[in-house]
Amino acid sequence: MQKSFLRRSLAGFQPYGPGDQPGDDEAWVKLNTNESPIGPSPKVLEAIHAAASDTLRLYPSPTAAPAREAIARRFEVTPDMVVLGNGADELIEMCFRAFAGAGDQVAFATPTYPLLEPVAAIHECEVSPHRMGDDWAMPESLRHDPAPLKFVVNPNSPTGTWHERKVVEPIISSAAGVVVLDEAYVDFAPEPRLDLLHEHDNLVILRTMSKSYALAGLRIGFALGNPELIAAMELVKDVYNMDRLAIVAAAAAIEDVEYHQRLVEQVLAERAWLARELEKLEFEVAPSATNFVFVQPPADARRVVDELRRRRILVRHYEREPISGWLRITVGTRGQHDQLLSAFREIL
Repeated sequence: MQKSFLRRSLAGFQPYGPGDQPGDDEAWVKLNTNESPIGPSPKVLEAIHAAASDTLRLYPSPTAAPAREAIARRFEVTPDMVVLGNGADELIEMCFRAFAGAGDQVAFATPTYPLLEPVAAIHECEVSPHRMGDDWAMPESLRHDPAPLKFVVNPNSPTGTWHERKVVEPIISSAAGVVVLDEAYVDFAPEPRLDLLHEHDNLVILRTMSKSYALAGLRIGFALGNPELIAAMELVKDVYNMDRLAIVAAAAAIEDVEYHQRLVEQVLAERAWLARELEKLEFEVAPSATNFVFVQPPADARRVVDELRRRRILVRHYEREPISGWLRITVGTRGQHDQLLSAFREIL
């Protein structure tokens, strides 16, 4: 038998499985990965074109300085309270590197972003999951968990649930260590929790430009926190983790507030319309504060997903409890929604 060179702690390891990504030239209705239904700001494209020059022979700023400073201005913090990552996923990885060691517990409510468990396994951390209550309520037990690192995904994926300040703040104030508040979808929610940033020195807030800035293809995320926590994350990040094109794109995107607001408003309007239409088809539709809807079809979810795929329509189906009978559907364009609803009527 051939010897395995894999680390013993990774025996039986199950990596995170991203949604299907067909080729750009393939004719699919792609509603499975929560990408933006429209493209990025024209100002972003102009910035990328201008940066695609001879200067690409030079290394980028190791701190992504132009984007870091633009983000700091936008959120009225100092640049040393901002760090950028290759998507929010890299920032999650940096939090594990900086704030949790082998054998430490990492706590979170479940079901939530499924990346957390495989990243914990890679870092040999013990997971401490807390099952959500009815209507995906935040479990009270998470507040009392002594884990040195906690994650709160708000709004939550895949359930779309958003929790008010009175739910989130006690988790942070009672924590023994660092709390990472993942706000990847917060631009589609009633309000962010930036107010807590100035009240708690153990809080890191994560954001992404993949959703409400339409930059999933450039992999841009950023974290906000007190300078000590941000310095700890910088200590463990890759030296040049952001390339030149991503840096200028991030700066241009964060500065084009008007375009960003228009994109968000379009998604919110389509989300409300799609939810109503799905309710007419007798789907159970969970309240959503994201750019997707989380629904339970009035038929076997696996059969529905297979029939959609046969019609070249992709949605996300998690085949694990307690959400195995539910679908996560990205808010797309009206034309995509019409095709989706027509397919549902045929299938059901």
